Amino acid sequence: MKTLILFYSRTGTTQVIANALATALDATIARIECPKYKGGWFRYLLAGYDSVKGRLPPIDVPDLVFRDYDAIILGTPIWTSYPALPMRSFLSGKPDLPDRVSLFLTYGGHSVPQKAEQFISDLIPVNLEATLNLGQKTVIDEAFSEPVANFAQQLKSGH
Repeated sequence: MKTLILFYSRTGTTQVIANALATALDATIARIECPKYKGGWFRYLLAGYDSVKGRLPPIDVPDLVFRDYDAIILGTPIWTSYPALPMRSFLSGKPDLPDRVSLFLTYGGHSVPQKAEQFISDLIPVNLEATLNLGQKTVIDEAFSEPVANFAQQLKSGH
C-alpha cells in the first residue's frame, strides 16, 4: 500500500511521531510549512490567538498528487482544543484526498483530542479510518513505540 504522511509541526513533537509512523509503514513523509508561526514565544502566542479567532494562515504544501496514494495519514498538534491552523488551512482548500484517511494528534496536558478529531472529520469528505492521540509527555518520554506500532498494525490490517 502506498501511504503518505502529511503533517504540520511547529516545535518538532508531531514530527517525531510522523517519522516513527513513516518507518513503521514504509510511508512517504511530507511536511506542511507555515513561516508565520516559526520562532519563539511571540509566535507561539500569535498561533494561539489566531487559533481562537480561527484565522487561517498562508501555508506551503509539498507539490504532491494526493490521489496517487492509497492512503493518507494527517498529523497535527492541537492548539486551543482545535487542530493546528496550518492543517486547517490545508483542509479548508478541499484537497483531493484518497478514500483512506487517518489522523494522529499530539497535544499538551490541557487539550482533549476528541474535539480536534471531530473538527478534522467535519473537514474531510470521508470517514476517518483510524486515529492516534499522543500527549506531549508521551512523546518527550519516548513512550510512544507501542501506540505507534498498534496504529500502524491497525492501518495495515485495514481496520
